Amino acid sequence: MKSNFKLIVFDCDGTLVDSLDGIVRSAQLALAEMGHEQILRPSDVAEVVGLSLVQAFEILLPGATSRENTEAVALYRKHYKHLADAGQLSTPLYPGVRETLQRLQAAGLVMAVATGKSLKGLERNLQELDLGAYFSCLRTADHAPSKPNPEMLFQVLAETGFTPQEALMVGDTEFDLNMGRGAGVKTCAVTFGCHSRQRLALCQPDFWLDRMSDLPLQLGLK
Repeated sequence: MKSNFKLIVFDCDGTLVDSLDGIVRSAQLALAEMGHEQILRPSDVAEVVGLSLVQAFEILLPGATSRENTEAVALYRKHYKHLADAGQLSTPLYPGVRETLQRLQAAGLVMAVATGKSLKGLERNLQELDLGAYFSCLRTADHAPSKPNPEMLFQVLAETGFTPQEALMVGDTEFDLNMGRGAGVKTCAVTFGCHSRQRLALCQPDFWLDRMSDLPLQLGLK
């Protein structure tokens, strides 16, 4: 990987944080409260991680009315917050994430997050994991249309002052990679998150990452 990148933009869920369990449980609780007998498998939910909640539930609840979709989103947020406040959410960092962020920061690289999470949810994660100091810019589904729309990345570039050629998008889903492509940014697919290598390959990422700890080396950092 070339070392001329100055801005590294990370997805959150499935890239920095292994949060699928909490997402699945919150979605299951939301549907149960609505009276749905549908059983969501982790693989079902993994397919939509990265999208905004509205778009995710449009896929998880095909045929649902707009009102039902809005209710599902509200209930998901309620249950996710309840689990978080009760200390029942498991959202560990993937191996090597903290060390990698430290190395990138020490090398003078600017870092940002672009995620389908809400800003409140992202800030909660960053505070709980003590990661906030690493990121100069945060963009969420509260700021822009859902991935793969490239608007989040356009906003990150505008705020940080970098060109698309100076930026790298790191993510675990096709939504991340297609967002990067739409913004004219190089993309790096991580293989330990929600979408399979086969699905990611269809997006033709510029680079691959099997372990987060390999990113500094690929960037040419010593």
